[in-house]
Amino acid sequence: MSALQKLIEDRKLGPSAPLPPQRDLAREFNISRATLREALSILATIGLISIEPGRGTFVRATAEGGEAAPAPSWRFAARYSPAEVYQFRYIAESHAAQLAAMTRTEAEIEELKENVQAFRAAAHAQDFAAFAQIDFEFHKLIMRFSRNRLLADMHDNFARVLLESSRLPVRRDKLWDPVMEHERVVEALTMGDPEGAGYYMRRHLSRTADRAGITMTEFV
Repeated sequence: MSALQKLIEDRKLGPSAPLPPQRDLAREFNISRATLREALSILATIGLISIEPGRGTFVRATAEGGEAAPAPSWRFAARYSPAEVYQFRYIAESHAAQLAAMTRTEAEIEELKENVQAFRAAAHAQDFAAFAQIDFEFHKLIMRFSRNRLLADMHDNFARVLLESSRLPVRRDKLWDPVMEHERVVEALTMGDPEGAGYYMRRHLSRTADRAGITMTEFV
């Protein structure tokens, strides 16, 4: 995904510019057409490109302030809306953070800190695909560190939906906000503060939804 993103930037492809045909891209990156389609789907979800059946793939226009134009569709619309996904995350992940704060180990805190460091690096590089993946892994870790196997299994069972929610478009100048929010959550976990961990996780998820254009009622 990062190679495709770099191709768009290096070739200075402007809004509405077409990307090369998929067969040419697959050959250029020495990957299968299936792998390429998945990468294109991710870039479409995060709002960098638009896939138009029968016409091709195009760079998406950006709004004022560097905000990506809204992605054309949500892949799971027939099952759940993005708002429903964030409502679930708001409830489940804030509780998981509280549980994790009461049972976390030093090794687990170090693993979370390493994740935040990688998250910071992805934000600095503006690598949107890596940014979304690392964000997803951070939340997966906290669900696992809660030591509630049902919460962890639910996160695994709905991994595709939850990962997709991490890929929703976000403004380039807002990438540092979630990094700082993750840091606040880790600080509360490090201190063994369940109330703080739950509070900062709820704040983080509410603000993440807002950055993706999803209206949520915040209960804090």
